[in-house]
Amino acid sequence: MKKISANILCSTAITLIILAILGLISGAKFLLIHSVFQSFIVNIIIHIGLLFTHKFESSYAILEFMLDIGYMVVVVIIFGAVFNWYNSTPIWVLAIMATIIYFAGILLNIVQVRQEVEEINELLQKRNTIISKE
Repeated sequence: MKKISANILCSTAITLIILAILGLISGAKFLLIHSVFQSFIVNIIIHIGLLFTHKFESSYAILEFMLDIGYMVVVVIIFGAVFNWYNSTPIWVLAIMATIIYFAGILLNIVQVRQEVEEINELLQKRNTIISKE
């Protein structure tokens, strides 16, 4: 539960940063507060759904990525209609944003796993050093 909560908050932060960047590029002056909460709700729903998509295992990683991205894009498109995002943002921009957010999340996950591997390797080296001294 702790990991999914961290992932939801992290993906929401990435979403808001990307929204802010797109806003700057398009000349927007502010980000509406309800957009923050809408993004948070969508990210919760996406992460709950990803728990189910990750139960599907394939020997082809690209197939799993496509399933995840497809699910995310569908959720974003549905909630884009629910939250009336299409007045300010075209569907294709939302789909691209969802894909960028997905890959940013994967990149952060890779960095985290590398750090954990390094920590484990350091602990193993210390353990081996202690055992060899005895």
